[in-house]
Amino acid sequence: MKAVVKIIVPVVLLLLASVGTAARDTETQRLVSGYARKEPLRSGILGVLAIRGVDTLAQYNRTLKMVPASNMKLLTTGMALTRLGPEMRFETTLAYSGTLSDGVLDGDLYIVGGGDPTIASGSSCADSLERTFSLWKEVLDAGGVKTIKGRVIGDPRFFKRPAQGLSWQFEDLGFYYGAGSSGLNFLENSQSFSVRPGALGEAPVITPLYPDTPWMNYVNSAYTGPAGSSNTLNYINTEFGPFGEFQGSFPVNRKEYKMDCSNPFGAYTCAYFFYTFLMAAGIVAEGGFADVSPHGNVRSDLLFSNVGESAASWGNLVELGRCQSPELWRIVKDTNYDSDNFYAETIFNMLSHSCFGHVDRDSSVLAASKILEDMGLNTSNSYRQIDGSGLSRKNYVSPEFFVRFLKKMYSGPVRDYFLESLPSPGSKSTLQYRMGKVPAGIKSRVKMKSGSMNGVLCFSGYILSPDGDRSKTIVFSILTNNVTAPSYAVGSILDEIIVSLAKEP
Repeated sequence: MKAVVKIIVPVVLLLLASVGTAARDTETQRLVSGYARKEPLRSGILGVLAIRGVDTLAQYNRTLKMVPASNMKLLTTGMALTRLGPEMRFETTLAYSGTLSDGVLDGDLYIVGGGDPTIASGSSCADSLERTFSLWKEVLDAGGVKTIKGRVIGDPRFFKRPAQGLSWQFEDLGFYYGAGSSGLNFLENSQSFSVRPGALGEAPVITPLYPDTPWMNYVNSAYTGPAGSSNTLNYINTEFGPFGEFQGSFPVNRKEYKMDCSNPFGAYTCAYFFYTFLMAAGIVAEGGFADVSPHGNVRSDLLFSNVGESAASWGNLVELGRCQSPELWRIVKDTNYDSDNFYAETIFNMLSHSCFGHVDRDSSVLAASKILEDMGLNTSNSYRQIDGSGLSRKNYVSPEFFVRFLKKMYSGPVRDYFLESLPSPGSKSTLQYRMGKVPAGIKSRVKMKSGSMNGVLCFSGYILSPDGDRSKTIVFSILTNNVTAPSYAVGSILDEIIVSLAKEP
């Protein structure tokens, strides 16, 4: 028996050291236990783990796997910084088919996307569209291209389909936050519409704004509802044809607002806008613009994706030059500050390219598990990741796994980049209106990611020590699921728990 004890005890101590010992009788532990027994959390699910060094400050259902919503972006961005490196950049290649002689391209100009999510995106890290297109034109100028006899073709083939997650909710797919990423993107593959009420019972007035997509055909099946009714407008589209339909109700007393939706034709839109940019600059593409369809054909008309000539293989294209995105660390910061689903999904896709040399969703899932294992994190029984953004309700992560991951990132080589990507309450981010009455000295020490969807509210991250001692940093994860109370009611409780942790001696 003694021999067995000698073997087991060190193993147990090692496990406890990785996630903390049994919880002390802290003020935060009492607070968590009290709220867990009362509404609104009692009828839902609460999971908590907070540690400082080897001390557990609070725990509740610490090993229970829960839907993390956008807390999943912590894993996606952390893995990307670790595996791809903070200085990694996406590349977009300008190339051509045919021949180029005396300034005349007798063939097609291809914009070969490398997954860059920032093209025309407008986020703080992204170049302006004018600068991006000017850099692309400089590549053509350096190659001597003055006239294009063929087409400007947007090539999204770097990412395999489907662009959107198969487990995402249908109601999310038509909105901007449900847009899928492809090899070539434009404005995060989104489109905006102006919406204002019509007469009661009649259709609201819906007008396309930016980007201009003259190929689209819209059906407005929505109606104007009574004063004070809910806005239930939604947008349905498909990547297999240029059609979109608006459904639902818009209240008659609602002011005009901008509705941001998904655009399944990012590569086509990009080709169109670069085509018009070149025309304004004096370079005419006589064949117009096109993209590469899901069937691998060049299509100038979105109605016909399975007919026509096959797109040129990459091996048969002549490269003119490449342009790069901002550094990954800057993209990661925008991802976490803005909780940008599109950026997160693009980064997630790149994990499979790094591990296996190709990009598809199934491979990205496998790549994520491989990277976590390489980081020394056992993923069995505590983690399942289906996408990079957290839109899928098939993602399941325990508070304990989040804490283990966050500890790895805190002690790893990209710690500073990762910490810098996490906002504090009150900053210009998804946390801007959190903890409004909490002293700035406490809020500035909290670095965390929020995650929310219907019935889900989560916060995970770090609480830095007032004296800057890294060994005193608190690592925490607070997850709630299946809570039907308003998010503000749940959020105020979670804020109180986090503030209590920040005050723990």
